[in-house]
Amino acid sequence: MMRRRHLLAAPALLAAPALAQSWPQGPVRIVSPFTPGGASDLSARFVAQALGAATGGTFLVENRTGAGGNLGMDHVARGPADGSVFVVAAAAAAINHSYYRNMPFDLLRDLAPVTVVMMVPNVLSVHPGSPARDARGFVDWARGQSGGITYGSAGIGTVPHLAMEMFCRRAGISATHVPFRGSAPAVTELVAGRLQAVFENLPPQSGQLRAGSIRGLGISSTEPHPDFADIRPIGAALGWEGFAPVAWQSLMAPAATPAPIIARVAEIIAAALRQEEHAARLRAAGALPSGMPPAEFRDFLAREVATWGEAVRAANIRADG
Repeated sequence: MMRRRHLLAAPALLAAPALAQSWPQGPVRIVSPFTPGGASDLSARFVAQALGAATGGTFLVENRTGAGGNLGMDHVARGPADGSVFVVAAAAAAINHSYYRNMPFDLLRDLAPVTVVMMVPNVLSVHPGSPARDARGFVDWARGQSGGITYGSAGIGTVPHLAMEMFCRRAGISATHVPFRGSAPAVTELVAGRLQAVFENLPPQSGQLRAGSIRGLGISSTEPHPDFADIRPIGAALGWEGFAPVAWQSLMAPAATPAPIIARVAEIIAAALRQEEHAARLRAAGALPSGMPPAEFRDFLAREVATWGEAVRAANIRADG
């Protein structure tokens, strides 16, 4: 009986690698839920190029924007689970899970994690005229401001907004949030001296940091960024274990997409990210290549949903949608 069970199971075991190797069977869409030119769009094009080079298949980037990325995510969540459609999901998706009142899909139930393409740390920055020279100095200075401080962000409910809310709450800092429509205007106002701080994604700050127009005091990743090694991780500098609010770009698929296809896609992208030419390009832009495998990504995503959900509730913000 035992031998018969093994024989019956054998075809299923053989089918898994065959399914992965025969994929793709037609054009594959990589949906970016944000506008062209941004980090999501760039990640989608990197993924399409890597998968096309490895398989010889046709991979098309499709921008479906709206509702903070929710429209594109929902489109893929309802799409065919046959490896013909994927979506580039950002850290915003983990925030939206709690931020939007009426989500049309469940991020943890309706989409399957494939891989994290890149991590995007946030940098706490000030104007060069600020007395603060590092994260500890900033905390001590900010606590002494009777009227509190002002900080800018890419907008209400974004990673930079909620990361700074988490930072200020933990540090005991009183702060006024000044939201903008995107990261660039916030950084521009900091350069002009009309804001006292930002805790923005590294890429939109990288040029100004290199030029000395702003001063980086701390980075939100657990390790220093190779291209900005003099900016110390905030968690280590302040003794805040586990404090690492980073943005990220990932790839996800409809929940029932076969595991062998997901595994193969994840392996191809990880291999591409290990190529120094690709990794160097991401680092130069201020990101860190990842290639996190599906199982690890699933656990990471659950933690991110919980962490950003707590931040949304603490900030007392909600959006209809």
